[in-house]
This record gives sequence, structure tokens and C-alpha cells, in this order.
Amino acid sequence: MGCGELLEAATSSYLAHHDLPLHVIGYREDLLNLKKNKLIIPIEINSERGELDLTESQVKAAYQYGHRGTALLWSKLILYRKEEYLIHLDADNIFVGEVLSPILRALNDGYAVTGTRRPYRHRVARGGKFAGFVHFFRRDCVNTNCFGFNRSLITLREQSIFDFIEGRARNRYTPRILPIIDFFDRMTFYLARKGGIFYQDSDDQKPHGHHNRLGRIESSLISFSAVGSGIAFYRNKSAQTSPTYIDFAIKSYALYSKYVIGKEIEYEVMDAPDLIELLSRLDKQSWKLIAKGKK
Repeated sequence: MGCGELLEAATSSYLAHHDLPLHVIGYREDLLNLKKNKLIIPIEINSERGELDLTESQVKAAYQYGHRGTALLWSKLILYRKEEYLIHLDADNIFVGEVLSPILRALNDGYAVTGTRRPYRHRVARGGKFAGFVHFFRRDCVNTNCFGFNRSLITLREQSIFDFIEGRARNRYTPRILPIIDFFDRMTFYLARKGGIFYQDSDDQKPHGHHNRLGRIESSLISFSAVGSGIAFYRNKSAQTSPTYIDFAIKSYALYSKYVIGKEIEYEVMDAPDLIELLSRLDKQSWKLIAKGKK
């Protein structure tokens, strides 16, 4: 939403490796230059309450508070889409291989949610002593840049869906007693009780483990973090969220813009040598990685 400049690389690389339809949700200006292809299906958020019962002004107002905009959009998708399974792919993903089949396989096997691990027990940054203590005993969640879940298993009311996605709960005490790491994690815990979690790119399916960055899905993606948020923060200086997150997101956008779009913005580029090395080997014609040492 609001990051149409990411769609060229995202959709082109997706089409190079997939043959299933991709629904692209955005504002009218986001979708103006969207690639014309039978597999690319635009869903426009405009001034009228369209198929998702949302207006552009509602979504933009929610995005003033970071993930609240994402929670609003996703809650409507869960309520109004008819598909049993929903798979989310971040717009700042660049695909260098196929990622859908392992996700669909896990969902068809009966799991409620699947993606690469978001470690809780083995998290590097603890977020405080109490949170670290709680996280030690909580099972891992999944990263939301490329994941799928069984929509039909969610039987919550609309407000609860919104709250769970954003990270809140049915009461004000649960978020304090059972803190989470990131948005959608509370919904992941809810889904886990309905049908379990399948951890992609993991050596086993134990509740606590490590994320293998050389696994099937990770090796098929060049993943960024918070680029879409960075675009929003860079354009709108009045966003009401953590200054640390704002700085991180804009640095991530600066990196993406420089190495993927080929346009530098007036902001410090994120220090990410491993990511920059991958981008230096990206062939933007085939959307594959060139082997190290070759040109």
C-alpha cells in the first residue's frame, strides 16, 4: 500500500518463477504502472468502499500508526475473501526461485499456518528481562514476509481479528503478561491451537529452533525489512510510531532504492553487506542469482 515503486521488481521476479495468480492490493496510483499479465490481478483501494469494504482514507489514516494499517487491511481480507488459504508475499521480496509449493504443501497437509521460523526462545534481542523470560517458554512463530495460513480456521469477530493481527488481545492484561515479538504473532498463536504450525527451512518441527537461511524458501528470496514502511515514513514525517523503527525503515528503503530501483534518496543507506552482495549478483533479466565469481 503506497509503495507502487516496489511492484516492478516484485511482480517481474514473481512471474519468472511462478504460474499461480498473484493478487496485488494497492491505491490507484500504486497500480497505474502494474505489469499487464493474466496472472497479475489488481485489487484497488479507492475513495469508495470496494470489495474489501475499505476506503483509501481509512487505510491511509491507519497507516499513520504503522502496522495498524496492515492489521486493518488483513482483517478485511480474512473476512471478505472466499479462499480457504491465504498466502502473503511482501512487496519488497525479490524472487530468485519458486516459493509457493512448500507453503501450499504444508497447508494441504492440514497445518493452520506455515512460514520460516521467527524464534522466540533463541531470539537474539530479548526486549527486556520479563519479555525474555516469557519468550523462552513460548513456541516459535513464523516470519510474515512469505507465509500462508488457513483463513477458514479463523472464527473470531472482526474487531478481535484486527486486534490479534496488530498484537493486542481480548483484554488489556494479556499483552503485558504474554508479550509478543511482532505483528500477527498473536494470530499465529491462535491458529497454532487450531491446526499447528509447520516451520519452513527448519531442521525439525520442535516448538523451539533456529531459522535456516540456506533453506528452500530463504534461498529462493532476496528479503528486505520494512521497505514499504520506509517509503511511507520518508514521504510523511508525521508518522506516529517508534523513532528507532522509523530510522530503520527509511534506511532499508534507501538500500532498496539504491540497489534495486537504481535511485538514491537523501538518507543513510542501511549497512547490510550480505544483502548488498546478493544484489550485486542479481540478474534482472532472468531474476536468478549469478554464481559467485561469474559475471
